[in-house]
Amino acid sequence: MPEDEIIKLDAPVKYKKRKTVMDDYLNIIYKMLRDKIKAETIMAYVVKKGYSGNLRTLDTYIDRLAKSNFNKRFVGEWVFYAYSYPDDITVVKRNELLKYLTTKNPKTKLNGTVARNFEIIKEKYHTISFLKDIYDEFYEILMGDASDKLDCFLRKYKESEIKVFTDGILNDIAAVKNAISHTESNGFVEGNNNKFKLIKRILYGRANLSTLFKKSYLAFKVNLRDFDLPRLLRKDASL
Repeated sequence: MPEDEIIKLDAPVKYKKRKTVMDDYLNIIYKMLRDKIKAETIMAYVVKKGYSGNLRTLDTYIDRLAKSNFNKRFVGEWVFYAYSYPDDITVVKRNELLKYLTTKNPKTKLNGTVARNFEIIKEKYHTISFLKDIYDEFYEILMGDASDKLDCFLRKYKESEIKVFTDGILNDIAAVKNAISHTESNGFVEGNNNKFKLIKRILYGRANLSTLFKKSYLAFKVNLRDFDLPRLLRKDASL
């Protein structure tokens, strides 16, 4: 090392201590450990004070602090906590609400909690009413046979919050109108493509063409009357 770097070693740099998620609770934990309070009580109190990190991290931190300062370990005293709402609060999750809005099949059982509180939710959050109206209108157009109504829909919402969605339809407007106007569907082809890609992912990294053929043949042809499983599994089965 150059001489000037050797001289600098006599005065090492004092780096700023990195702030951690536990810094705000250090004194609380230390005082409660000093008062011989149980680990699960300390954890519950720290969480009540606003700690929102990983509970396993908090448990480890309490254990190490107890060992370093009070020569005590809390091994085996880990308590699993579950965040829950009071009994008088009704919880409606966002994914449940979206599923309720987009379900059109009358045979599908709807979420009862969402159904009972849907009018209250719409009154509180006007965005829900807006989304429901848009989805119902687009669904009716897509399931109908009047492709001209799609133009009215795009003009109506081209400058709204769903502008990205309408722009995407405009980029492929011909295909969307064909899907509305014609009864034919490529769903069968797309379904088989998805099935085949899933098979490839299952076999990834440990299959050759012969094994891929057998796996695909088994998935697509197993319901045929002349299907012969022993012949398919033989090593000499060819393409």
